[in-house]
Amino acid sequence: MPFTEELAADIFMGAFSPKYPRAARLAADLLEGTLYDRYYGIDYAAVRGLPEPERFAVVCRGRAGDLAGGSWVAANGKVIEQAQILTTHNLAALVHPIGVDPAGGWADLARRAFTTVCRLTARVEGNRYPLGLIKDAAYAWRQVVFFLSLCGLEEQIAVIAGIQEEVRRHPEHVVRRVAPVLAGLRHVLVGGSLDDDSAPTARRFTGWSTTGHWMRNA
Repeated sequence: MPFTEELAADIFMGAFSPKYPRAARLAADLLEGTLYDRYYGIDYAAVRGLPEPERFAVVCRGRAGDLAGGSWVAANGKVIEQAQILTTHNLAALVHPIGVDPAGGWADLARRAFTTVCRLTARVEGNRYPLGLIKDAAYAWRQVVFFLSLCGLEEQIAVIAGIQEEVRRHPEHVVRRVAPVLAGLRHVLVGGSLDDDSAPTARRFTGWSTTGHWMRNA
């Protein structure tokens, strides 16, 4: 199994071992055409044609967006996050072909992961060093989207309705930060895209790109 590590930004050398494109192709087998695929705007057809680690790094840098003008750590952090998105950071390997099947179902795991998103988001307010919290919240959110992608449409609708109710029970500053993220998920669920201007209030939640937005809304 091509299990992948979480590379630390301060030791990242701009390249990935061969198991990273292997893990991404395995994720494509499980997730192509799903909510996860559409939410993160992944071209899994292109991912399947990445036999070389060098090409995988190029794709991750392209998905990370503009890397100029920021710190070395931030630029590499964005690339690493995209590698985790493409590979699902081992979740796909656990489901296919290992065959993990949670006793409570995937919908239950999605709800529990969202509880973690809210808990971490609540700690951002007034925090002088929020990046680690935002990064971890984005990590938990990625798990929400992954688990939802393994549910049927009716379950997806029910879970999203449930987590919208849950977020309303949190302080206003949590609602303010999470609302655009939920809007993005709803928009994709009904067939929209987050790569155009069809939903200006919706946001794709990634740790590095979300930091500035969340701090402006502090």
